[in-house]
Amino acid sequence: MPALYWVLGLAALEGLAFAFFPKEGLRVPLFSLVYSWSPALVGLYFARREGIRFPVLGEPNRYWALALVLPPLIAALSVLLALPLGRWRGPELIQGALGHGPGGAAFWLYLGGYGLLVSLSVGLVFALGGEIFFRGYLWERLRDQGLWPASLAIGALWGLWQLPGLLAGGTSPGQVFFTLVLGVLLAPGLILFREWGRAVAAAALFLSGVRVWSFLPHFLVEGQEYLVGFYGLAGVAALALFNLLLRRWAR
Repeated sequence: MPALYWVLGLAALEGLAFAFFPKEGLRVPLFSLVYSWSPALVGLYFARREGIRFPVLGEPNRYWALALVLPPLIAALSVLLALPLGRWRGPELIQGALGHGPGGAAFWLYLGGYGLLVSLSVGLVFALGGEIFFRGYLWERLRDQGLWPASLAIGALWGLWQLPGLLAGGTSPGQVFFTLVLGVLLAPGLILFREWGRAVAAAALFLSGVRVWSFLPHFLVEGQEYLVGFYGLAGVAALALFNLLLRRWAR
């Protein structure tokens, strides 16, 4: 599949280039933006060349709202699963990271609004590029295989695409491993939101929310990151349970 070779080849070249550039100022977000949107350009080009059509934006429906609501719930589930493996430390670190906001119960409402805003703006911009290729073009090429086999293949290829960027950014081997595992576990949900929402943007919205809320167990539960973190056993367990629910919904 030439399009896939282009995407993986560009990712390798971009990762190599980033590894030798100073990682300061605006260079990191600019690199992330280019890295995220390179697959989109490849996917749109080959889709037009091969006569493949898929909706990128579409008209929002109730599943777009569900794509926004589920990520904080999945993150909250990962916090609950992390508690037996660590120690609750409360919202002080989050409050310190945000640097402002109300205290008490009002803080959680503030945090929800903040997460929603980021999911709908910056997070969505960075998520949409990769989704145009993986849940747009590539899903159309592989949909005849069925949801779960195609999800496994696309999730593995999605992880392979992320690998050069992770390594160039100095990500630890443990976090790379869990990122790849979570990529496979997220793939069925992303494809289902692309189908339910009738647009790639619905899948991107779900992915944006998952990324935004993935910080929750790290800040709320003290312990070994590979046990209590979202990119750790707690996150893997939460997404595994989420996939069990998906199997019932997708029947």
